[in-house]
Amino acid sequence: MRLSVSESIAGTVIDCLEFARSGSVLERSIGLDELPRLADVLVATTGFLSVRLEGWRDEKGKSWLEVDIAGEPVLCCQRCLGGVKYPLAISSRLQLMAPGEEWPDDDLADDSADAIEAEKALAVLSLVEEEVLLALPIAPMHEQCEPPAGGSAEHGPSPFAALAALKKH
Repeated sequence: MRLSVSESIAGTVIDCLEFARSGSVLERSIGLDELPRLADVLVATTGFLSVRLEGWRDEKGKSWLEVDIAGEPVLCCQRCLGGVKYPLAISSRLQLMAPGEEWPDDDLADDSADAIEAEKALAVLSLVEEEVLLALPIAPMHEQCEPPAGGSAEHGPSPFAALAALKKH
């Protein structure tokens, strides 16, 4: 059974293991304004992210989620404080770990996938927001930009100018 939906994702909750078992697919568009934790690092919350979530089971019976997210949020440049478009193309493979199932050893596991707890009520919006936050750079910057001008004439004389005059006496 394949499920494909194209409407708002807010409030969408899935049973992870059932989603993977049935080979379901969820495709939605998310407004950046629907992601409150992400909004803290954005210059503007206008725009959308395209999200595709696909579940499947492999030949060993393990359950998986594939999360694909694309978009171009505008982050705050840490050098000039202006907006910088950051192209996102996230593709994450998540192994679903059922309650009581032994978790893979981090030292021996394949680095191309992460393991998460299989929840009966996984909020898709929270999963997407977490994946986006993990993919963003720590200090986004333009390739070339000028830092903001400090102490310009439009702000008047420096409050430390009087101290410089006292130092000369």
